Amino acid sequence: MGSNLTKPQPQLRCSKCDRELSPIRHWSLRWVNSKYVKIYNGGEYYRHFFPLAFIPRIFTCQSCFNEPITDLEEKKREEERQKREEARKEEESKREEERRREEERQRKEEARRREEESKREEERRREEERQRKEEVRRREEELNQRLTESHQRAKEQLEKLSDDISEELEFRRDVLITRLKEFEVNYEADGDTDELLQILSVKCSIPFPDFSLARLTADQLGNILSVLDRLLFDEWISARPSLGTLQHTQVFITELCRLSVEMSQGVSLQNISDHVQSLVESISQSADDVTESFLLTQALYLNLMHLFTEYGSSDTDAVLIAKHWTEDKLSVEQLFLVDFLGTLMSSLQSTVGRATVFILQMEIQCLKFLLSTLTHINETNSGSTEMILRLVQTSQWTPTEAVTLLKALSQKHAEDVSITEVLTLVQLYDLSPDWTDESGRSLIQVLDSAGPERFHQDLQKALRRKDESSLAADLADLKMSCNVSDSVIDVIRDVTTGVLQYSENAPKDAPLMNKSFKCETLNADDLQNVLSRLCNAVFDTKGWRPTVKQMLRWCVLVLTQKSEAPQLVGVEEDPCVTAMFAATQVCMGNKLDIVLSSDIQPEEWAQEWSDFYKHLGISFKTNMKTTGASYRDVYEADIVFGTMDDFVSDYFQHGVEAMETGNLQLGRGFIITRQSLSASNYLELSRLRDNDSLVFAAEVLQSLLGKFHSEDMKLRCRFIQAFFQVLHTNLDHKIITISKKIAGKALSSGEVFLLTFVETLLRVVTGETDSEENSTCPAGKWCLEVLFVCVDKFQASKVETKELFQMVSDLIEQRLWSPVKALNLLGALTDHHHDEGCVSIRKILHLMATYQVSSTWTDENNQPLLKLSNSLRTKNLIQHLEKSLRDEKTKSIDCLFDELRQMKDIDEQTLNKSYSVVTHVTNLIKTGKIKKHTDVQRARKLSPSRDTEDLQELLAILCNAVHLQKSEGKLDFWPRATQMISWCLLALSDTGKLLEMGTGEGKSCVIAMFAALRVLRGEKVDVVSSSSVLCQRDAEEWNNFYKFLGITADTNTNKTINKDRKDCYQKDVVYGTIEAFAADHLRQVFEMKDVRPDRSYQCIIVDEVDSLLLDQGVQMTYLSSPMVSMQHLNIILAMIWGHVSQYGFLSAGQQIFVRGPPASFFKAIFDSMNTEGTHINDPMDILRIAEEFIVPKGFTKAFYESKNSDELLEKLRTVSQDNVIEFFKALEDYVPYGFTVYTLDDEGFLCLRKRSQCNNQDIPELTFLVLEEGLCCPLYDSEETVIKPIAQLISERIQYTPCDTNNKDKISIPGFLKNLVEKKVSVWVQNAFLALKLKEGQEYVVENDNICPVDFRSTGMVEVNKKWGDGLQQFVEIKHQIKLSTISTVTNYISNVSLFEKYNGKIYGTTGTLGSKTDLLFLQDLYPNLSACKMPTFNRRKLFEVKGSLKASAEEWKSEIKRAVLTQISPNPYRGGRAALVICETINTAKEIYDELKSSISGEIILYCRSDTDSLCKIDRELLPGDVIVSTNLAGRGTDIKVSKHVNNNGGLFVVLSFLSENTRVELQAFGRTARKGKPGSAQIIMSTEHLQPSLRTVSSLEEAKNARDRLSEEKINHIMNDVTELKLREDLFSEYIKTLQDIHKNTGEDEKGAVVAIMNEFWGIWLQIKSEEIEQLKRNELQMSLKADLSLAKSQSQSRLHHVPAFITTSSLEISR
Repeated sequence: MGSNLTKPQPQLRCSKCDRELSPIRHWSLRWVNSKYVKIYNGGEYYRHFFPLAFIPRIFTCQSCFNEPITDLEEKKREEERQKREEARKEEESKREEERRREEERQRKEEARRREEESKREEERRREEERQRKEEVRRREEELNQRLTESHQRAKEQLEKLSDDISEELEFRRDVLITRLKEFEVNYEADGDTDELLQILSVKCSIPFPDFSLARLTADQLGNILSVLDRLLFDEWISARPSLGTLQHTQVFITELCRLSVEMSQGVSLQNISDHVQSLVESISQSADDVTESFLLTQALYLNLMHLFTEYGSSDTDAVLIAKHWTEDKLSVEQLFLVDFLGTLMSSLQSTVGRATVFILQMEIQCLKFLLSTLTHINETNSGSTEMILRLVQTSQWTPTEAVTLLKALSQKHAEDVSITEVLTLVQLYDLSPDWTDESGRSLIQVLDSAGPERFHQDLQKALRRKDESSLAADLADLKMSCNVSDSVIDVIRDVTTGVLQYSENAPKDAPLMNKSFKCETLNADDLQNVLSRLCNAVFDTKGWRPTVKQMLRWCVLVLTQKSEAPQLVGVEEDPCVTAMFAATQVCMGNKLDIVLSSDIQPEEWAQEWSDFYKHLGISFKTNMKTTGASYRDVYEADIVFGTMDDFVSDYFQHGVEAMETGNLQLGRGFIITRQSLSASNYLELSRLRDNDSLVFAAEVLQSLLGKFHSEDMKLRCRFIQAFFQVLHTNLDHKIITISKKIAGKALSSGEVFLLTFVETLLRVVTGETDSEENSTCPAGKWCLEVLFVCVDKFQASKVETKELFQMVSDLIEQRLWSPVKALNLLGALTDHHHDEGCVSIRKILHLMATYQVSSTWTDENNQPLLKLSNSLRTKNLIQHLEKSLRDEKTKSIDCLFDELRQMKDIDEQTLNKSYSVVTHVTNLIKTGKIKKHTDVQRARKLSPSRDTEDLQELLAILCNAVHLQKSEGKLDFWPRATQMISWCLLALSDTGKLLEMGTGEGKSCVIAMFAALRVLRGEKVDVVSSSSVLCQRDAEEWNNFYKFLGITADTNTNKTINKDRKDCYQKDVVYGTIEAFAADHLRQVFEMKDVRPDRSYQCIIVDEVDSLLLDQGVQMTYLSSPMVSMQHLNIILAMIWGHVSQYGFLSAGQQIFVRGPPASFFKAIFDSMNTEGTHINDPMDILRIAEEFIVPKGFTKAFYESKNSDELLEKLRTVSQDNVIEFFKALEDYVPYGFTVYTLDDEGFLCLRKRSQCNNQDIPELTFLVLEEGLCCPLYDSEETVIKPIAQLISERIQYTPCDTNNKDKISIPGFLKNLVEKKVSVWVQNAFLALKLKEGQEYVVENDNICPVDFRSTGMVEVNKKWGDGLQQFVEIKHQIKLSTISTVTNYISNVSLFEKYNGKIYGTTGTLGSKTDLLFLQDLYPNLSACKMPTFNRRKLFEVKGSLKASAEEWKSEIKRAVLTQISPNPYRGGRAALVICETINTAKEIYDELKSSISGEIILYCRSDTDSLCKIDRELLPGDVIVSTNLAGRGTDIKVSKHVNNNGGLFVVLSFLSENTRVELQAFGRTARKGKPGSAQIIMSTEHLQPSLRTVSSLEEAKNARDRLSEEKINHIMNDVTELKLREDLFSEYIKTLQDIHKNTGEDEKGAVVAIMNEFWGIWLQIKSEEIEQLKRNELQMSLKADLSLAKSQSQSRLHHVPAFITTSSLEISR
C-alpha cells in the first residue's frame, strides 16, 4: 500500500513540537479517526491526506499525533468507568433496596410469628386455666365427699356410743365446735383476722356476721378450701398479704387439719389442738420474712389436703418409724402429731424447693419437732435422732431424705447403737443422698440388700476403699486450697500412704507421751508413726478410722505450724482433726485452747472426745461457768474448750489480776475455728461486765472487734490471731508513760491493763513494719484511735491533749507515719520535749504536718527525726527543723528520672535521650556557659533534628531566652529540671502528647518553649486555654520571650473586627480559647470572611487539657444567626410561659414534686381524674359528694346560684384544710382512685398528711397538696407528666396562615413555621420547666439586662457570649421580665472534637489533673495517636489534706466552714495565723459564706465571683495572715493565689472546697491553689447533703459521696462517647450545606448573593430543627438524601423567586421533606 522512496528528501520537522524528523523512507495510507492519514516510516510520523486538495506538507511526530487520540481514548475510558461506577451504584442501590425489603419481610414474618406464638401461648394458658379449674372442681367434689363421709362416720360412732357416753366424753366430743368458735372470739379485734374472714366471706358468699366454723356445712367448707387454694397458689403469689394475715391463715388451716382426727373414747381434741397450734406457731416464728411465712402457709394447706384425702390410707416414713419403735402401740394423739409433722415437713420441702435451693430454718425447726416427738415416744433412740438432725444441719441431706434414711435404718436395726454407727459413717465420709457404691447402688438400696449383722462392717470397708482411692485427687485439692509447696505435698503423700498401708499393724508398745517430741525434729517416719498411733486411738475409742481428708488436714496443720504454741485462726470445724492435732500438741509439751462458735459446742466436743483424750492421758476441761472451778483449775488442763466470749473475758480478767499480783500470763496455744470468727462481732463479755471496773474495757473490746464485721476474712483472721496472741503474752506499756507525762494522773490496774493490751495489740497486728500491706491495713489505725479514746476517758484530757492526739492521727491518715512509729514518736517527744500545754510537741507536730515529714525523712546530715528528738534540746530541735524544712532542696535530675521510670509511661530510649539533654543544659547553667547560647538562627536550623546534641543546643538557646526575658526583678530565673524534661518529652513525641504537671509546676513556661520550637520548625502554633483571662495573661507574660526569638504572638479573644482577626492569624503563635478558635473557623468557612485564609492547622497546644477535652464534653460553637421570621415564635413562648409559670417545684424529703396550679378542691380532683365510665360528669358531682362529709347540704346549689367570683371564693373559704383532707379519705369509697395528700409546713416543705390506702396495682393513685380556703393543687412525680398535655393545649391555640377561616381566639403563625412548631413545642415546654428550676447566681446571672450562663460546675466563668437554645434563653428572660430576644436558630457549628481533629494528631497539652484511666481511654478513643504521662514535681509536695466533713443541713455546713476558717487563720500558741480560700459551688453560696464570715475575719475578706479586671486586681495581691478569699470555681483553676512569707511559714494557704465537685479533677484543681512550687498548704472538703443532687442525698459519709460521684462521672464519659456519633452526623450534614453555600457564593451575582444566602441560611436552620429527632436517631442515609433534595429545591426556588418575594417571606414557599 505504499511506495519506497530513494531520492534524498529535505529536512522535516514536527509542526507541533518542532522535533526533527528522519527522511521519508516509505509511507502508507490508512483511515484513522474518520480521516485519511499518511503513515511514514512505519509510524514514525504522520500527515493528514485530503484527496483533490492542496494541503501544506504539515507533519506530526508519533507522540504529538497520538496525544489527542490518547486523550480521546482516556476520555472514553473515563466515561466508560463512570458508566460502570453508576451501574455499580445502581446495582448497590438495588441490592440495598432488596436488603431493606428482605429485612422488612423478615420483620413482618417475625411479627407474624410472634403473634402466632402469642396466640398459641394464650390458648395454652386458657387450656391450663380450664384444667386447673377442672382440677379444683374435682378436688372440691372429693373434699365434699370426704367431709360428708367424715360427718357420717362421726354420726354413726356417736350413735353407737350414745348409751355409755359420760359427761367427760360429751365434753370431749364438743371440743372441736368450742375451739372453732374460739377462733373467731380470740381474734375478733385483730384487723388481719378480719381481713382473712372478710376475704373468705366475700369469695364464699357467706355473710360475715354468720361466718362461724361451727355452723359451716360440708359444701361451705369445701368452698372455703377452694378459695384458700386460689389465694395461696394464684392471687397471693403476685400480691402477698400482710404477715399477720398469713399467720392467721396458718391458725385457720391448722384448725381445719384437726377435722381429720376421728373422734374416739379417750381422745382429747383440746390437747391435740393446743399442741399442734403451739408447734405451728413456733415453726412460723422461725420464718425470716413474709416470703418464708407464705411458703409455710402453702405447706400447711398441702398438709391439710393430705390429711383430708389420704389420712390413714398409707403411712408416711415418720409414721412407719413411730410404729416400728412402739410396735404399733401409738395413741391417736401421737399418731396424729407424727403424721402431721412428717407430712408438713414433706410439704415444706415441696414449697421451699420451688423458691430456693437452701434448707430454711423453719424446715429444720419442723424436723426438730418431729424428731423430738419420736424421741418422746421411744427415748432409747435419742442418739439416732440427734445424729439425723446433725446430718441435716451440717450436710447435704434434706429433712425428708434424712427421715427416709432413718426409716430404712430402723427397719434394718433394732438397736439404736447400730443405727448411730451407720449414721456416724455417713457423717464421717460426708455421704450425700446421691452416694452410690461400686455397683451403683444407693445407700438405701445397700441397706435393703445387706444383712444387719455385717452391714456396718461391709459398709465401712467399702467406704474406706473408696476413700483411699481418692488420695491423689485430695492431695491436688489440698495443694490448691492451702497453698502448700510440692515438697510438703510429697511428705504428706508418703506419710498418709504409709499409714493407710500399715494401719492394721501399728506398733502398740510406744504410747504417745507428753513432751515426747518436737515438731521441728520430726521426719516423715516420725510423722507416719504419730499419725498411725492417733488413727489407732480414734479407732480404739470410736470404732472407725479417720478419713484420708482428715489425715491430710492433720499433716498440713502439723507441718505448717512451727511456733512453740500453735496460734491457728480460721480452722475448719472438724472435731476429729482438731482432737488429733490437739493431742499432737500436748505430746509436744504445749497446752491448747480450742475456741468454738456456740455455747453448747464446748460441752458437746468435750463429751464426744472424752474417751479419746482419756485413752491418751490428756486432761481437758471447758471454761463454761457451770462449776466453781477457779481460773487456775480450768487453765491448768492440757486442753480447754470454750467460746470466744468466755476466753476473752477469762484472759482479760486474769491479765488485770496478773498486773496487780505480778504473776505472768499462762503460755497456751489456741485454735480458733472458722465458724467462731463471726461470733467476734457480737461478743457480750458478760463476765467482764459483771465487774464494774471493767465495764468500759468490755465496751472498748466490743467496739474494737466489731470494726471488723465488714472487713475481709483474711484481715479478720489476722486481727483475731493478734488479739488472742496478746491475750496470751506479757504486754508493752509506752502509752502509760505518755499518759502519765501528759496528765500526771495515776491509773487503776484495769485501766493500765486495757491501755497496755491495746498498745501491744497495735504492735502485734501491724508487725511494727512500714510495709505496703500494713500501711493500708485499717487495724493499726483503729487500735491507735481506741488507745487515744481510752487515754482521754481515763485522764479526762484537756483540749490541748485532744488536739495533740488528733495531730498524731492526722499524720497516720496522711500515711506519713505508721501507727506504731507514730506512737513511738509521740513517746519520744513526750519524754524529751513535754512542757505546759504540750506547746512544743504540738509545734513540732505542726511542722511535720505542714512540711509532710514522714518516718523516712532525714535532714541534710541524714539524721532521722527520732534521733534528732533524742539528741537535741527542744528549742534547738524546733529551730533545726524549721531551717531544714524551709530550705529543703529540689529533687535531683536522677531522682526525677527514677520517678518517671517507676511510672512506666515513657520508653527507655526517650528517657535516656531526655536525661542526656537535660543533664547537659543543667551543667551549662551551673557553669554559666549557657549565656553563650544565643544564636536563634542556629536554633531555627537545628529545630527539625531529633539528635541528642542538636536538642541540647536547642534547649540551651530556649532556656537562655527564658532567663534573659524572665529575670527582670528577680535574682536568677532559669527553667527548672522538670520543665526541661517536659519540653524534651514533647519535642521527642512524633504524635500528640499530654503531660500531667502539678499545679504551680510552671506549665506556661513549658508551653511557651515548646511553641517556640514548633515555630522554629516552620509551623504555626495555636495555644488554647480554658478562659480568656488565662490566655491573655500568658500571651502578655511571654511576649518578650517570643520577641527575643523573632517569633510573633497574639491573642484572638480580644478581637472584634475581621481585619484585627486576620492580622492576629498572621502571627506565629496565637493564644485563645476553644470558642474563639472555633468561631473564627466558622467565620472563614461559613460566613466566607477573610479571617484565617492561609493559616493551616499545624500544631495545637492545650493548656488545662482536662477542662477542654473532658469537663466540657462535646462542646459546640456556633455564630449567632439572627432570623426575622423567628420573631413569630415569641408569642408562642410567651403563651407557654403563661401556663408553665403556674407550676412550681416542692420538696418532700428525697422526692421533688411538680406542683400544679391551685384550684378549688372539687375542680382539682375532677381535672385530675379520668371520669369515663363513672357517674361523675363535672366538678359539681364531686362537690355533691362533699355535701355528705365536709360542706353543708345545699352547698352545691348555692355555688351554682352565686353571681360573681368573689362570692364563690367567700363560700369556698369556709372549707378548712383538715376538712378537705378528711374528704379525700372518704372519696376513695366513691371513685376508683387512691389519694395521697400533703400540706405545707412552716418552711415550705411538703408534709405528708394522708397516704393512699390502696395497694391494688390496677387502681391509679393521685397526689394533692391541700391549701387553705378550700384550694388544692395536683402534685406530679415529674414535669414529664404535664409536658405533653400543655404542648397539646398550646398547639390547639395556634392557627397557621394562610388559613380558610380566621379564628380570633387563636394566634396566627406563618404557615412555613408549622413543621418547626409541631416538632419543637414539647421541647419548648420542657425548657420552660427547666427555666423554672434554674437559679440566678447559680446557673446564670443577670447583667445589664442580659441573661449570662455560668459554668459553675467546672470553671466558674460567666459566659457572656453564650446563649441557651430551644427557647430556654427566652424563658429565663421572661422570668426576669427582660426584653425578649429572638429565639436563636443554629445554622453553623463546629465541635471541639472536630476542631482538634483538624490538627491531624498534633495535639499537645498540659494539665494539673489528667484524670482517671476511664478519662484517658476516652481521650485515646477520640484521638487515637494521643499518649499521656505524669510528670513528677520539682520539689516534694507538701499538701496536707485535712479529713473532710459531711453535714446534714446548710446551717451546720456554714458553721463548720466558719469554725474551720477561723481556726486556721487565727494564731495559736504553736503557730501564727494563715490565709484561707473558700471555693463555693455557685455565686449565691459564695455570697452566703461571705456574709457569714465578714464580721469575724480579722484581716481582709475578698469576694471573687467575676473574672473582670477589678476582681482580678483584688486577688492579685499577696495574702497576709488573717486574709480570706471567698470565690466560685473561678479561683479553682489556673489562678495563682499569692501568699506572704509569714503565711507560708505558718502552714501556707488553707483551702476549703465547700461542695462535692463534679469529678476528682475539679477537686484536685481546687486543692492545687495551695502547696504550690514546693511550699506548704492544706485543704479540706466541707459539704452539706442539702447541696447534693437528690440521688446522692442519702449518703452517710464523704467517702460514699465521692464514690457515687466518681460513678456518675464515668457514666458521663460514656454519654459523651454516645454524643460523638451524633456530633459526627451533624457536622457531615453541615459540610454538605457548606458545599451548597460555596456554590451560591461562586455562581450568584453580588447584588443577589446576600439575599440568597440569608434565605438559604434560614431554610437550613429550620431544616435542622425539624430534623432534630431523626438526627438523634442517627438516620444518616435518610437525612443525607433528604438534605440534598431539599437543598437543591430550596436553592432553585430561592433564586427564581428572589425578585418577586421579600427575603423574609421567601422561606414560606420552600418545602422541607419530612
